[in-house]
Amino acid sequence: MSEFTERAPAQGIKWDAAGLLPCVLQDARTGEVLTLAYMNAESFKHTMETGLITFYSRSRKQLWVKGETSGNLMRVAELKLDCDGDALVARVLPEGPACHTGEKACFFSTIHRVPELVAQAGQTAAAPGWGARFGDLLEEVRTLLQSRRQMLPEGSYSTYLFTKGLDKILKKLGEECTETVIAAKGEDKQALAGELCDLLFHMLVLMVEKEISLEDLRRVMQGRHKSDQGKRDTSPVVAAVKVGRPEGCDELEQRLLKQLNPASHRDVIRALEVMYRAHAGQKREEGVPYARHPLAVALIAVEEVKMRERVEVLAALLHDVLEDDMKTTPQQLAEQFGDEAAGAVVLLTKMFKRDGTPKELGLQRYYEGLRGAPAWVKAVKLCDRVHNLRSLRASGRSKEEIEKYRKETRANLLPLAASSVNQSLLKAGELLLQELYRKE
Repeated sequence: MSEFTERAPAQGIKWDAAGLLPCVLQDARTGEVLTLAYMNAESFKHTMETGLITFYSRSRKQLWVKGETSGNLMRVAELKLDCDGDALVARVLPEGPACHTGEKACFFSTIHRVPELVAQAGQTAAAPGWGARFGDLLEEVRTLLQSRRQMLPEGSYSTYLFTKGLDKILKKLGEECTETVIAAKGEDKQALAGELCDLLFHMLVLMVEKEISLEDLRRVMQGRHKSDQGKRDTSPVVAAVKVGRPEGCDELEQRLLKQLNPASHRDVIRALEVMYRAHAGQKREEGVPYARHPLAVALIAVEEVKMRERVEVLAALLHDVLEDDMKTTPQQLAEQFGDEAAGAVVLLTKMFKRDGTPKELGLQRYYEGLRGAPAWVKAVKLCDRVHNLRSLRASGRSKEEIEKYRKETRANLLPLAASSVNQSLLKAGELLLQELYRKE
């Protein structure tokens, strides 16, 4: 940054009697208030010269660069002085949690809360915090373990566990529980953190072995959290889709929205707009507007399989947009709906239609991707196929073509539900079986 003497903002500062100025740190990306500490003239000068937030410690009587020890530095994007000149807001780009406890911000102890007003204020979601990033890391590890379970690479510890089977996994999990308890009785926090990581790893191994995803855990936890709150989300319902609907879609759309949590309506309506634009002017084989198909798939998921999570509905509505509209990209979907929803749509898309991969190889990769997908993504795919099977009679296809389609379904999609413990996937598999063996 420029030399302190070249910068004008210091001219308006009013230091208090002790020569200090309170400074609030705010995440420049999300607007979240991170912490509050004090600067003196020297720490302010150091901040201006280095671009790193530097405070004055009133207890230690010395300067300290925020995050210098932990590595969680706070890089200055903007400094804003209040109207009286006696308080400062530093808008920063944090490189880690702001609080010494490991929390994203120091203000995490709620002493008063009005749920209705919080729900209204929370309509615009903030960017994920450091805890969410740890969740992403856990999902990466779980995905790797899932691959190891399928491939069983030689020399891998996880291969050893999966080969030995459930009893061995449970035995190791029990051992890690005991070691965690012993570490917790001591005073070494680093040792306890290590044992907790070992415990988490073996929990992930068990989850892969039993086909439990982090999403399954999140739903249970969220259900308990909502139950503890004792109140329903009171976010207002967002009204109309801003693009024209093809014939027959309005009724399906309203039927869908009525069954969803109002908190998800905003994103669902945005997904509907993307879907309507992507399939504009397109027709199904049975002669109806194509947009009815994603709506029907979403309704099968919501009404028959009881899949009502935001990301599940988004994936159902958007599952064909990348195949049918080359202008829509995975990056755009990620920006609008998040990486999880966009990733699901990619898994549900025959990407060889976009990237030029030979069809046979592309189909092989497509089905391999589905086999390794989260259970809820597999369930969305089965709901898609259920609706296609229900539409076959009106499609105009020959008996030979229909039988070939059923055979492909039995070979590549029905096995996705085999041996699963996920209730949504099991229900979707049951519906698929019914359609495959329905008597004409």
